[in-house]
Amino acid sequence: MYEYKGSGLDGIFLKNGYQLVENTYGHGVIIEDVDGLHRAIALELLSQNSPMTGQQFRFLRKEQDLIQEEAAALFRVNVQTIANWEKLGRAAVPGPSDIAMRAFYAAYILAVFRPVKVNEAPGFVQKAVFQMTDAQWVESAIKAA
Repeated sequence: MYEYKGSGLDGIFLKNGYQLVENTYGHGVIIEDVDGLHRAIALELLSQNSPMTGQQFRFLRKEQDLIQEEAAALFRVNVQTIANWEKLGRAAVPGPSDIAMRAFYAAYILAVFRPVKVNEAPGFVQKAVFQMTDAQWVESAIKAA
């Protein structure tokens, strides 16, 4: 498995859909359909019942191509508040902001791609494993250890 750090999130692993390469600059990786992978990661974040972290908040903001100033306008806060939430790293974003970001992203993905399905069962997930299936990234049933 390959630990994917390009998303800015911790604990993202790929079972397949990538190729390790070596060139004159050293080691590298080629990942199939990075946009699709990021959508799969975002949908998995939306389905989590645990509080959203600052890293996850930043990831969803960037996936919507929002700069901090635009997110601040959507949330009716100043830009420093958005920056502070994102600096939390692995700590939880305040509840209403967590819910609002999930709602904004769900509306975005619905408008652009398809409806979003959210799990009802509570549970905390720190790691996720994704695999390429039929030219589409999906969360794998097997979690990383």
